[in-house]
Amino acid sequence: MADPAPKRVSRDVSMSDLESARAALADLAAASSVGYPVLHWVVAVARGASGLPEMWVATNEGASYIPQDVFIPRAMVLTAGHDPAFDTRWFGWTNPAETVLRAIQARGDAVSAIATTWPQDSHLVTDATPDVAVGVAPSGNPLEAQASNLTRNRSHRLETIEPALFQDLERAEAPAVSAYLRQVIQQASFDGGPELSGIAQSIARSLISQRWPSADEWAALRNEYDAQRLMASSQRPGLIGVEEPGQLLAYQAEYVHCRRLETLLCCEGSSTADIVYAAAAAGARLAFSTVTA
Repeated sequence: MADPAPKRVSRDVSMSDLESARAALADLAAASSVGYPVLHWVVAVARGASGLPEMWVATNEGASYIPQDVFIPRAMVLTAGHDPAFDTRWFGWTNPAETVLRAIQARGDAVSAIATTWPQDSHLVTDATPDVAVGVAPSGNPLEAQASNLTRNRSHRLETIEPALFQDLERAEAPAVSAYLRQVIQQASFDGGPELSGIAQSIARSLISQRWPSADEWAALRNEYDAQRLMASSQRPGLIGVEEPGQLLAYQAEYVHCRRLETLLCCEGSSTADIVYAAAAAGARLAFSTVTA
């Protein structure tokens, strides 16, 4: 059995941790500020029985959804993916600082410091640590953010949820990847929930049959996606700090709709891994071997 984690971290240590969390957060927020402005981030520093610091990261979209062209440091712990029941319960919770706090405490570690872009205080968070920064602003130009560049020390978003699949796609031959993507698009577009709009279905059929949609079709889909993202963000649960099952279900439906549209939009010019990540976030998860065997 692991040694019990410390209840509190000394103030000089937690204040130093807060500065580290704030800097990492500001960079991530900068990277996503243009492409996904409705998203809020949190970076927390946890310290377990060893006393060593560990950075955790979360967003308030889905189960810590990561937008396109944002790359998380490999040393960071993504809050989602450890406990399916936890991910479902706190899916899209409005204040991501509360989500990451609950995840760290569920593992039995102490929370040293928390920095978040969410602009409001939380008694739940401040009761856990006095070193909290709210409303942290992006550090600057998104193109200059470290999180905007995929380096050896950072992970593509697909790696954070499906590392083996990411490697399969990196190693596979182009024809096999193309066949796999057609299956992913089919599942996300037509088997992933309620019927999509006419324009989304038209684009999906074109892509599956290896025809290229028109510029007007892509523009219409982008407009639909932007509107859908706003709709989903307005439905996030926990705005007043209370769990409401009906609100959670409404948000889940809007979130999945967003990711299904994103799957198609990523086909316009994004990487294969981005297409697959969006589809996986929508629930369309296919093993690469089942399609290419």
